[in-house]
Amino acid sequence: MGVAEVTSIFLLLKVCIAFPGMNDLDITSNEKLPTFVTPGQTYRIATGSTVVLPCRITDPGSFVLVWKRGIAVLTAGPVKVTPDPRVRLLPSPAGTSTLPGIPGLAGGGYSLELKDVRPQDAGDYVCQIGTMEPREITHTLEILVPPRIHFVSHMGPLEVVQGSTVKLECRASGNPVPTVAWTRKNNVLPSGERSVNGLSLVIQHADRHSAGQYQCSADNGVGQPDSRHITLSVRYAPEVEAERATVHTGIGLEAHLVCIVHAEPPPQVIWYKDTTQLGTTEQHAAQSRGNRYTLVIRNVTDVDFGNYSCVAANIHGKARGHLLLTGTAGLAVFDSPSLGHEKEVYNISWSVNSHAAVTEYELFFRQRYLHRSHHIHDNGTIMNRNDRWNSVVITAQGITNPLLPAPPP
Repeated sequence: MGVAEVTSIFLLLKVCIAFPGMNDLDITSNEKLPTFVTPGQTYRIATGSTVVLPCRITDPGSFVLVWKRGIAVLTAGPVKVTPDPRVRLLPSPAGTSTLPGIPGLAGGGYSLELKDVRPQDAGDYVCQIGTMEPREITHTLEILVPPRIHFVSHMGPLEVVQGSTVKLECRASGNPVPTVAWTRKNNVLPSGERSVNGLSLVIQHADRHSAGQYQCSADNGVGQPDSRHITLSVRYAPEVEAERATVHTGIGLEAHLVCIVHAEPPPQVIWYKDTTQLGTTEQHAAQSRGNRYTLVIRNVTDVDFGNYSCVAANIHGKARGHLLLTGTAGLAVFDSPSLGHEKEVYNISWSVNSHAAVTEYELFFRQRYLHRSHHIHDNGTIMNRNDRWNSVVITAQGITNPLLPAPPP
């Protein structure tokens, strides 16, 4: 059967429905007109599901019940007209109900079952009674479609130069319209937020802290969210920082000078002592692990003490870090409390990092009142005791030259 023949059948059915029984149904003026028991509703159904659209009427008599979608007739009475195999009629005889949650009612009708619903099935479905003036109810079918991301601005790794403005885009479809959210793997976004909503994410003045794996995720509450990833790499000149600006060591020991270097692409790092470039020898060795670059000095001698620098360079620029290797003791760190508990005695304790034996310490101190309003007169001049310093020299054997006036250290 060709398309033209099918069209003819549909038109013929429509004519018969519009003028029921003029010649063959023989409807009398005394026949009671049917009314609808089930109202029109809106159904929200996920793709792939099955939906049943109810249509129950009272006093069906000899009237024909028709299901339509637009101008297309799907069923007429008990006859299925549409060739769609997913469509099926479910009769509802008097006193029974074929639908869950709908009690048995008087009258009858036909419910329309649609299996494996698809997005193109969305729209209005009309159940019509073929009276002289057709009566009908309308069911609206909304198809819930899981989210699907159909556009990502960058499918592969994205490389930009430091200072650039970066715009990442992600578009998705679905019903309801999905919400697109942006996150960054194992980190917050450059703005400091954990997540932001929107079809695009803009990063101003990108730097090394902006690099990472970004994820756009689309979710509309139907099925599982859909997500895509964009890996952002920022190229920039080296940034160098000495792990310890001053390194204390001793004669015969092994010293490690460390520079922390951030750069993209990875830099070349060269070590210098003063202005002399250092190569790999039995005494010197350059090592690297990640962004940590180390100069190892074995069996330190007096000539090894002095100023060192690490110079890191790539195609975007270079930077230098400065370090001092010394055999002197480090700064003393006081570990005693700032306030004593005794009226006449105060115990002071400290620690010093030194690879050589410490021969003496010089301790500077001054008297300080809890209230700065206390003053003393010295040769007619008002003087605050807070400004008078004293010192004491402490050797390995004990205290020598105690309480010597001294200028502030």
